[in-house]
Amino acid sequence: MAKIPGRKSDLLFGDCYTFFTNPQNKFMELFGQLVQEKGPLFRIWIGPFTGTIHICSWKYAEEIFNSNIHIDKSSLYSFLHSWLGTGLLTSTGDKWHLRRKMLTPAFHRFILDGFQEVFIDKSDTLLKILETKRSQSQVFDIAPHIWQCSLDIICETAMGTKMNIQGNVSKEDAAYLTAISFAAETGLHRIMRPWLHPKFIFDLTSRGRAYNKSVKIMHAFSNKVIQSRKEEYFQFKQMELNSSLSATGRDNEVKDVGITKRRKAFIDILIEAAFAEGHEKNLLLSDEDIREEVDTFMFEGHDTTASGISWTIYLLGLHPEIQDEVAAELKEVFGEEKFKSTQKLSELRLLDRCIREAQRLYPSVPSIARKLREDVKLGDYTLPAGGELFIHVYYMHHDKEVFPEPDKFNPDNFLPEACEKRHPFSFVPFSAGARNCIGQKFAMQEAKTVVASIVNKYRIESVQSPKELALLPELILRSESGIKIRLHPRK
Repeated sequence: MAKIPGRKSDLLFGDCYTFFTNPQNKFMELFGQLVQEKGPLFRIWIGPFTGTIHICSWKYAEEIFNSNIHIDKSSLYSFLHSWLGTGLLTSTGDKWHLRRKMLTPAFHRFILDGFQEVFIDKSDTLLKILETKRSQSQVFDIAPHIWQCSLDIICETAMGTKMNIQGNVSKEDAAYLTAISFAAETGLHRIMRPWLHPKFIFDLTSRGRAYNKSVKIMHAFSNKVIQSRKEEYFQFKQMELNSSLSATGRDNEVKDVGITKRRKAFIDILIEAAFAEGHEKNLLLSDEDIREEVDTFMFEGHDTTASGISWTIYLLGLHPEIQDEVAAELKEVFGEEKFKSTQKLSELRLLDRCIREAQRLYPSVPSIARKLREDVKLGDYTLPAGGELFIHVYYMHHDKEVFPEPDKFNPDNFLPEACEKRHPFSFVPFSAGARNCIGQKFAMQEAKTVVASIVNKYRIESVQSPKELALLPELILRSESGIKIRLHPRK
């Protein structure tokens, strides 16, 4: 570790004193200074015992993404275990391979096509809410409404449960969203304070107690979703059992009810796997196993996508000329139709490039962390086995060698000819390699539908410049002040 570039470390606090003595909204500025000073590969000691290695270039990340050895998540992800357990995001080894194989069919193209109706329905609800907000206030924060819409979508698609969170935000729903935000913020807070790493100490602090309370709120919400879907599953199975008729009208009716009312959802795969050996035998997946995957997808499936949508809205609001081109593209491809056709949705080339450019400038997941299983040589440096490795997607996406104007919103960066000239790992908003995001097609389909719905109805005006935003690099990249906009109806 001493041979890897880094600042002179404090014996007690390592290199993190500067970070925890400044407010969290200064983290990106302070870390950016370190990137400028030390380059694309450097070390940070978090306290006297935890050595972390940070890479900010695809030239170093390529070795890790291509590896089938360094696929374990950083041990610092253990801070999330009380919330997410060891689901697909945080698990390793055989458990991760088994769950990944089990869950991949949930994101098949045919299943995603079936979700389009839900994407449209929830986008329509969002538009009604935005119209109310627009009439009540000139400037408002659109981010909370995007988050609620995305949570509504993930509940009905992946979880198979209609929650109507946008139409009727209950105290329980609001508490869940607040709990997620607090839990995500707490991750960075705890990482940079080595004395909070031991769980028994963290749990004694006021933040630790608040975090554990947030976990209980999130688990209660997830349990409600799981129980709702399990009850429906048992009812459907009972219906199938009771209907031993041959090919009669009633038999066909039962099958039709099953198809229309029980759209195949992510959670169904978990429930079916749990009872694959029958109700009387040992469950292949316990309720806790199901919940850790549900918690993972409730978080990863709505928070990351909502972040990507919000940043796309913000950037289009800063660039009215590009936004008008997107609106024109929508008219050309869809005319007056709803955005029902996923085939036509794939023809929205400019919108696709805008969303990807938003993910370049403001990646939903700003960093990825791995645990090195064995020594690995990157350039002139040997990274030691056991080291905690951070791949900083945000800084990789702002590499001047790859993107000459790294801070400029330029959708042409994703024209086919531009993409062909770049290394594939220079743009990794959904990670890469074996542990890439299982739901990236789902996320892009949802983002296109929601953004298209808003741009089709309104001209967006963002009221904050990028310099006025304070970025919070939590588990998800957020703006501290939200996304403040004005909406103007399109003529």
